[in-house]
Amino acid sequence: MKGKVYLIGAGPGDLGLIALKAVEALKHADTVVFDRLINPDILKWAPSGAEFIDVGKFPKDHPVPQSKINHILYTKALEGKNVARLKGGDPFVFGRGGEEALYLRQNQIPFEIICGVTSAVAVPAYAGIPVTHRYAASSVHIITGHEKDGGSSIDFEALAKLKGTLVFLMGICNLDNIANSLIKYGKSPDTPAAVIMKGTTPGQKTVVGTLSNIGDKVRQAGIKNPAVIVIGQVVNLRDELSWYEEGKLFGKRILFLGTGFSDEPTPRRDLPFNELKQEGAEVIICPTLKISSQAENVKGFINEIADCDILIFTSKNGVNAFISCMKENKIDARYLSGKQIWAIGEKTGEELSKAHIYPDVVPKVYTSKALLSCIEKEHFGKSAAVITSDIGGAELIAGLENCGLKAKKITAYKNEPNFEIKEELLEKIQDGIDVAVFTSPSSFDFMCKILNDDMTGFKNVKIAAIGPVTKAALEKAGRNVDIIPQEYTIEGLSRAILAYYIDKEGDFK
Repeated sequence: MKGKVYLIGAGPGDLGLIALKAVEALKHADTVVFDRLINPDILKWAPSGAEFIDVGKFPKDHPVPQSKINHILYTKALEGKNVARLKGGDPFVFGRGGEEALYLRQNQIPFEIICGVTSAVAVPAYAGIPVTHRYAASSVHIITGHEKDGGSSIDFEALAKLKGTLVFLMGICNLDNIANSLIKYGKSPDTPAAVIMKGTTPGQKTVVGTLSNIGDKVRQAGIKNPAVIVIGQVVNLRDELSWYEEGKLFGKRILFLGTGFSDEPTPRRDLPFNELKQEGAEVIICPTLKISSQAENVKGFINEIADCDILIFTSKNGVNAFISCMKENKIDARYLSGKQIWAIGEKTGEELSKAHIYPDVVPKVYTSKALLSCIEKEHFGKSAAVITSDIGGAELIAGLENCGLKAKKITAYKNEPNFEIKEELLEKIQDGIDVAVFTSPSSFDFMCKILNDDMTGFKNVKIAAIGPVTKAALEKAGRNVDIIPQEYTIEGLSRAILAYYIDKEGDFK
């Protein structure tokens, strides 16, 4: 049975602009064929076992020719696979989606078009430029700035006579020719023009000028592809309508290192970072820790749980490992009857609550020291099990024993360096980051192992730590910590970073 090909518009870059229908198609994809101009986070909606084929194309550099891309779509569908073909913007607006659809139809392969938000409209909008306006432009014309080999078919004489807005896509290499040709055929050299690079992303950069000087201004500003060119009176509205680039953290790149972040780019995952994103920051998530369950340890402990009075969970990961083991062994919450449940951290407590296990003790400060301060006389002589990682719990267990409790460690999961992200991490660092955020001592230790202790990319980077334990570990390694939150959570960290860059009057430092 033949599969089906979904020609999907991935939008212009802002992850929030992708269609719900596109997300659903990705979730059921067996094969994902994608171009360069997509937000890589989009790929995380596809199943982890899906096949990913990169056919990324650059202007004047097509490593995978269109004929081969067509054949890939055809052969994968013949194998019975659901194929998600991801294209930047909209597949039918200079995305060669029409060519691919015709090829599939000629070869009797079922397909579906899932429209995307075109960069021709979204990118100018994010620069504060409406492509139409009642008093400035009653029409908009979208033109490719990068045609097939063999000469131009663009009628610049006709375009120069138009009163509406001209939007050129993929035209940076031909910008001088575009401007000069329009002037040659009668367009005023003083016609407003704008070029927007990396539109709808935190890397957005906008240059405004006129047809006579836009080329020089673009070169001076270092503008490169991907970029959108807008020509017309609507460009003048940018002074009043600019909004996206007004954020107090616009252009700041904030790298979160650690674990506990969902891979799926959902609104729930982004919730802790919303304040940063709303102020224009680019939030980059790189999990330097890889979690592997130690189910046998938990299973063995569950069989001996009758001898334990207090269960202490130090993280969400420990909760998840414990609950998973209970489910696998068909054990429900009744098995915990009579046990006290303690948790370090609000998020750890929330994770327990999802399983209808409500902790008796959650200290206001999310540290082992704070938990130990909750011990009372009635706890003396009780037995406690600390459910933690292979590298955690030593300080807490020693503290429990000093307070008169019998304590033992249950290794529920193992922390390991996530070497799989090395290439991605190096790329992010080379692109430049403003703040590196560490969510545990291990997040720093493992990052050092992944990078072979090469910290040259962090010379001018601000360092943020989630709490005093992580801060102490960083300082012990010779790293100055610039930012630490009052509340030791990701949300608290986000607020602390925002506060660091904004003074009491709300002005940018």
